[in-house]
Amino acid sequence: MKKFIVENKDNVIIAIVSIIAFILGCLSVGKIAIIIVGIIDILLFVPNWLKKYKGDSMKMKKAHPAKRVKNKKDKKSNSKKKKILKIILAIFLLLCVIGIISVVALIMYIIANAPTFNPDNLYKQESSILYDINGDVYATLGSEKRENVSYSDLPEVLINAIVATEDSRFFEHDGVDWARFLKATIFQLIGKSEAGGASTITMQVSKNDVTQDKTATGIKGILRKFTDVYMSLEQIEKHYTKKEIMEFYVNSYYLGGGASGVEQACQTYFGKSVREINLAEASIIAGLFQLPGAYDPLVHPEATESRRKTVLNLMVRHGYITEEEKKVALAIPVESLLVDNAKSSSDSDTNLAFINTVTAQLIEEFGEENGNPYTTSMEVWTTMDPDKQDHINKIMSGDDWNWENDNVTAGIAVIDVKTGAISAVGAGRNLVARGTNTALDINKQIGSTSKPLYDYAPGIEYQNWSTYDPFTDEKYAYSDGTEINNWDVKYEGFLTARTALAHSRNVSALKAFQANKNSDILKFVKGLGLHPEESNGFIHEAHAIGGYNGEYPVAMAAAYAAFANGGYYVEPYSYTKVVFRQSGEVVEKNIEKTRAMSEETAYMVYDMLISSGKYGLGNQYNVNGATFGAKTGTSNFDDDTKKLYGLPDNAINDYWVTGVSPDYAISVWYGYTKIYQRKDPEKDNYCKDCYNTINEIYHRKLFQAVAKGFFKKGSSISMPSGVVRVEVENETYPAKLPSEYTPGNMRVKELFKKGTEPTDVSNRYTKLDNVTNLSSKTNGNELTLSWTGIKTPAAIDEESLKSFFSSFWKNTSIPLKSRKEYNSKYIGNIVYKVYAVLGDGSLQLVNETSDNSVTFSINTASSDTYIVKTSYSIFTANMSDGVKVTVDMAGVTDQTEATLNGDNPYIVTGNFTDPGVKVIKNGSDITNSCTISTSYKNSSNVDIQASDINLTGSYSATYNVVCGTFSDTLSRKIVIP
Repeated sequence: MKKFIVENKDNVIIAIVSIIAFILGCLSVGKIAIIIVGIIDILLFVPNWLKKYKGDSMKMKKAHPAKRVKNKKDKKSNSKKKKILKIILAIFLLLCVIGIISVVALIMYIIANAPTFNPDNLYKQESSILYDINGDVYATLGSEKRENVSYSDLPEVLINAIVATEDSRFFEHDGVDWARFLKATIFQLIGKSEAGGASTITMQVSKNDVTQDKTATGIKGILRKFTDVYMSLEQIEKHYTKKEIMEFYVNSYYLGGGASGVEQACQTYFGKSVREINLAEASIIAGLFQLPGAYDPLVHPEATESRRKTVLNLMVRHGYITEEEKKVALAIPVESLLVDNAKSSSDSDTNLAFINTVTAQLIEEFGEENGNPYTTSMEVWTTMDPDKQDHINKIMSGDDWNWENDNVTAGIAVIDVKTGAISAVGAGRNLVARGTNTALDINKQIGSTSKPLYDYAPGIEYQNWSTYDPFTDEKYAYSDGTEINNWDVKYEGFLTARTALAHSRNVSALKAFQANKNSDILKFVKGLGLHPEESNGFIHEAHAIGGYNGEYPVAMAAAYAAFANGGYYVEPYSYTKVVFRQSGEVVEKNIEKTRAMSEETAYMVYDMLISSGKYGLGNQYNVNGATFGAKTGTSNFDDDTKKLYGLPDNAINDYWVTGVSPDYAISVWYGYTKIYQRKDPEKDNYCKDCYNTINEIYHRKLFQAVAKGFFKKGSSISMPSGVVRVEVENETYPAKLPSEYTPGNMRVKELFKKGTEPTDVSNRYTKLDNVTNLSSKTNGNELTLSWTGIKTPAAIDEESLKSFFSSFWKNTSIPLKSRKEYNSKYIGNIVYKVYAVLGDGSLQLVNETSDNSVTFSINTASSDTYIVKTSYSIFTANMSDGVKVTVDMAGVTDQTEATLNGDNPYIVTGNFTDPGVKVIKNGSDITNSCTISTSYKNSSNVDIQASDINLTGSYSATYNVVCGTFSDTLSRKIVIP
């Protein structure tokens, strides 16, 4: 054996080296690679070995024959042993080759696949910073919150703590601490892990941020480890100083609390810069590099304390601090070092609604790769008003608003009218970062909030409609014959555009939509940033009442803002400037005002919305005493959906209120983001809080709560010079000015574009005509006046009304009925009033009739002059001047009449007092100038005195009356019960 080894010493040495290489190869490249390399090795090594073996055999055959016979047995035995040894050696040599090739393959694989170290890609981007309108920071965004610092910013106490804890020979080695590495390798091969991973700070820089798979184990873990070695030696230490490597290290690590890098960690935990920390704080930061989650002082203060002690002990061991300094540092409780407002990474941001809105708009502007502030470092100057946003936040969180149930939610958008900027948003309840934003992401049918946009404003803009133009409410249908109904399934008859919008009548809205050119409507609403269902340049009629794919609150608020902004539309924006922190590029937001309508149209619609807000919001219109415009909207479930989900008939899909003042436009959507299945109300799976109910007022109350933070008293918009406010007579068409006799409740003030206002005066309520052919006739003391009556006035004549209304009313029965009701309440019928002209010239009404004649009694004292006037029975302002007639009084005599005072029979209660008689002559009481004698009798017809009438029974009284030539006798029965 010894001879064999001596003779084959080179091969033995190679075999030993091969064994070592083989072991390393097995650990690095795996079984498949070994088999492949082994086959190659056999093809290269075995032929040479066989050639050598064949040469030795030929030498034996050429030896002397006697010698061959003598040593036959020994040679046979030795040959067998050599054969075995050579086979073993061949295996060793094979393994050696495999090992060498494996090591070479490993090195080549690592070099070929190692990434290129680039400081720009070493750690994730620095945090994005968001500023509010005051220039104050209200959020830092990014998958990791981070602020990079330079080596000169690091206090010596922190550098010492990190080096002592993580890599005590950092400033001495060339990237790998070989002694530590060998010790760790041996311990790991024998199954002991107390030596750790032997990673230097340089290797940790590679491990943490360059070699991507940080949790790899097994073969992948070994590959990553050797890649870290290679990167540390060849790409990091050869090209960067120790100070630069330390900068990479302290800035790249996630250190818990949502913070990355030592600067952000110090700000998060201690509320100070890393430049200002002391030993007690530095030991906490240094301890976080090993297990930041486990040692997060905000979550695990006890574990932090234990880790801090370990760090301080290591600092003492390596001579950076004394034992006394360690004790002083440990005496300070961890909790006392933390700032009061420190937040862990699990805490939600109170301004997340606005953050989500800004994020969405940045991504829309710059793309996901460059515009996401969570992954691209930027500074963003946003339009958020912190006070206004706080007001919305408190409502959405339930602090300042009681939500009716846990399922309902809302989307809120507030636009600054003057700038078009988004001032505040409510993006839903229970928000998450970049989750569904109910101010931006929903598409809900907008119901009647569409009416000023799609129906009335285009007509005012393109056809010069006034706020008076009538759109009658009657039975009606879409162009395809489908009937359209109002929410109350009733009709109101004649309505002006203002009233039709305020009362939110669907029929009137559809009529207005149809009266516009479809292309004008489409142009108008697209100019306001809305999203109609357009097909070949045409939009369907359901847009008239908001029945299309829908809008979101930000879009609605921006559209309504144009009505208070002089007709200018500004695309809603949430930021004004972005600075990309890595490149230094500055992008200013290009804010453009585009004219969506004339100033006149904007003002007129805004004024209509004030009427709409007062009517539609009712008591909820009371907001700080402010005057503002608003429109409510309701979106119904269709019948198929109600059936599918078991919803009742009064189930409502969505509620809207969009309002606008001279300062802000607010849009509030209120409802549910999903339809909940409703089943048996007797079972637990019955959802009681999963849909809206018709006529509920929660949405109006929510709008009121929101608006109280924005609308203020005294703010107003000046009427443009191109608009005039004119009083017109209601129900005239075309509009006419009221006459001096038009009733007050038939006078309305409406807006017209200058030059289109009415100039003609209505004759519907002019002074009534006088009767004709008035004559008088007496018959003794009776006077009869007769005349020819007037023609029925247009104001109450059914045929005249029918003719008037037929020009814009299809179903005439509705306006006629409405008009009749008005007439009976406010005007009445034609009557003729007869007045006597008294001596002083004044008039005394003596009779009123709807006939063409009247008869009444007169006497010598009566007036001989009478006037007959034509009038309405209720409304009298336009009564005719009257026609006078003089009566021939010949044959008319005095009229004197004596009558009993009191009842007959007269029932006595208490003491008897005779009520007596009275005498009237020609309408005048002359009793005191007459002689009246009275006599009494009892039931036996015996004369008695008045004082005798005091017992129960019946009595009689006789009165003899003498007044000049007039005399009369009256009697009365008296009863004492």
